[in-house]
Amino acid sequence: MTRHAPAAGGRSLPLRRVVAAASAAVLMLGLAACSNSGGGGGDSEKKVALQLWDTDTRPDRTANLKALIAMFEKENPNITISYLGLPTDSYMQKLSTAIATKSTPDLVTPKASDVAALVAQNALAPLDDRLAGSSIAKKIDPNMLKSAKAAAPDDKLYLTPATALADAIYYRADWFQQAGLSKPATWDDFFSDASTLTDPSAGRFGYTIRGGAGFFSQFVQMVYPMAGVGTFFDSKGRSTLDSPAVVAATEKYVSLYGKDTAKSDLTADFKTMVAQFDNGGAAMLSHSIGSYPTHIAALKPSQVGVVGTFPADNGKTIVTGQMVTGFGMFKAGAHQDAAWKFLEFTMSKEGNSFWAQKSGYLPGNTDVAKESWVASNPAMTAALDTQKAKNATVLQQPYYLPQFSAITTTDLLPKWQKVLQGDESAKAFLTDAAKQLTAAQQDYLKRSKK
Repeated sequence: MTRHAPAAGGRSLPLRRVVAAASAAVLMLGLAACSNSGGGGGDSEKKVALQLWDTDTRPDRTANLKALIAMFEKENPNITISYLGLPTDSYMQKLSTAIATKSTPDLVTPKASDVAALVAQNALAPLDDRLAGSSIAKKIDPNMLKSAKAAAPDDKLYLTPATALADAIYYRADWFQQAGLSKPATWDDFFSDASTLTDPSAGRFGYTIRGGAGFFSQFVQMVYPMAGVGTFFDSKGRSTLDSPAVVAATEKYVSLYGKDTAKSDLTADFKTMVAQFDNGGAAMLSHSIGSYPTHIAALKPSQVGVVGTFPADNGKTIVTGQMVTGFGMFKAGAHQDAAWKFLEFTMSKEGNSFWAQKSGYLPGNTDVAKESWVASNPAMTAALDTQKAKNATVLQQPYYLPQFSAITTTDLLPKWQKVLQGDESAKAFLTDAAKQLTAAQQDYLKRSKK
């Protein structure tokens, strides 16, 4: 006997038809739910709200990043991105808390030196497969892609190679001209010019050395190219910091302090050095190409000269400061596809051109690197010329080591200041530093079985 269920209007339907209809409705609801789930293709159809946390909050950068977001939103009206700038001195604490409480945003701007710690917490989403399947995969600078992967302990891509820093040496072109000096082209020129342009009675020094916070980046920029050493570790995983060439280069570099630099440089950080250079206190400054816009805002472009690092006596040109800057997304983000769309946009020709130009960094998109604004930026051309030099070698800093940041920013700073003051020898300083870094590298090699 067939059972029936009542239908609208008092008519009866076979129960099997009711069950079939109900099953179809459940299936449709399930499909709708899947289309709205995080990481699904539905992100391209529905309204999606993303959050981006910025770890390098500065007024100009914030304005530029918000403008980049607006450009993206205009092309993707179904996606909105809210911006939050984190305190630059405590952003990692904020990120770690968010990871622990499972309240991470969708997007983040991690520094290369942060990637290892975030990967260790299983927080960032790997981007390799997404980039490989993207139309922009062949447009990304291979060296920058390599550097971005080198920041991770597992050689995966977690940070988009959107832009990159590069080191340069700035010099007061007007002072050089007045003294009858050509732009420095060798390490001998550099030291000779620093001595010639030093006039303590006038408050002028030939160079400003970084004795305070963040010293290690400038130290590496000057000492490793001078030594002609292109790796942080030898084939056995031992640090090269205490190699004879690096020790000799360090001793020569330290000899500048207090003679061709101001003694107040003992505690000088980035802001102090820039102020000295821009306000007429120093003839030369070594820093990244990112500070060029700051210098020409304070001085006339004709007053600011830029050169790359010089070849070493062994003929090698060591390229330093190739630190990739970009964007990443959290693994726990609810809208992975939409988040990737933004990351992809930052590496596209339109987004990358805007972001790199405003940042003053080298663009990751090879088509953008050919644009006229790159050629018209002396800091960028100096950095690019250095990369193209004969026997050029890119020095990759070991950001993948979890201990690297603590060793180079906290442990070594007070010892470096003792070296500048003559209370500790350069050799003792480097020997101790090399032991710490070698131990960290050996631990890494043991864990990764490399």
